[in-house]
Amino acid sequence: MKMTFQKLVIGTSMAIGVSALATAPAHATSFSFNNPNEIRTYTGGSNGTFKANDTVAASKALSDNNPSSNVELWYSTENPTSNVGFTATQENYSATVTSVTASDWNSFGSQWLSDLLNYYTPFKSVWNGFSPTTQSLIASYFPLLGMGDPNIGSFQFGQNGGVDLTLVGHLDVKTKLSDTLSTKLNEAWNGGVKLLFPTNTSLATASQVQAKISSLQLTLNSPLTPPATKSTLTVQISQLTSFKDLLNFQAALKVYQGEIGASEIAKVVTDNKTYYAYSFNPTASGITASDDGVSYSAYYTWHTPGYTAPPKKVPESSVILGLLGVAGVFTTQRKLKKVFI
Repeated sequence: MKMTFQKLVIGTSMAIGVSALATAPAHATSFSFNNPNEIRTYTGGSNGTFKANDTVAASKALSDNNPSSNVELWYSTENPTSNVGFTATQENYSATVTSVTASDWNSFGSQWLSDLLNYYTPFKSVWNGFSPTTQSLIASYFPLLGMGDPNIGSFQFGQNGGVDLTLVGHLDVKTKLSDTLSTKLNEAWNGGVKLLFPTNTSLATASQVQAKISSLQLTLNSPLTPPATKSTLTVQISQLTSFKDLLNFQAALKVYQGEIGASEIAKVVTDNKTYYAYSFNPTASGITASDDGVSYSAYYTWHTPGYTAPPKKVPESSVILGLLGVAGVFTTQRKLKKVFI
């Protein structure tokens, strides 16, 4: 009899607790992916594994509060040709996060470049000295830096439906930028500039290029120069001016002692507005990717304007009462023993 009564008390108390927990409200975010074949998930840490075309793993990585686990959008190449990503929904809130294409750069590239130069002011004076042709040329290189296939470490809706992202990337992109400039300089040199320096056995220096520009300008300004020749000289001077500007940009990059932190970029559409998520303010992640030992060394955070973080989850009163009911089982057991023994 006493055992039956004890079981009844315990069962009732636990039922109250479980019922309270079961009725606690849950506002989970769900994720759907528009092209799973271009989605790859990293499970986190320096010893993580990669899972391609696994939407379950991807959903977990986006919501597990562990930014080192991340989802790469468009992982087959570094230069996406379409917007691949996911749509997140939570109650009445919805947001789509995708990769960035060359076409997208036409929409936000000038703003990104302005933000970059304002953040890294030593390059601003160098940039302002470039010709408009050179500025346009260099701007066209940025989509080639492989920044449009972002790794998303976390996604979260705010109290007002705003969006907060963690982007996983490199602490310093200076090497990548330098390599791109070197490639473009070699392409320009072998594509025609070299013909203007027949005695050179290697890339011309900025001073050599300037001397050639001055020489061509003298010929251009001569009244004895035929119009057809002047037209050719004008093209050559413009070509050499851009080449010299690239050399000066490369030189400024080489002497710059600090890191250049720049995140990859994601396209975010929410509340009928389009944003481009990026940051120049890295935080060391303390890890590197298991495949190359270099990637994922930094986190970059971004959120929509006016974003307010969601409140910390606090158990409702019904949940607390339920837990107290379960905890009270042990007190009840002790009292029952005293009564029935």
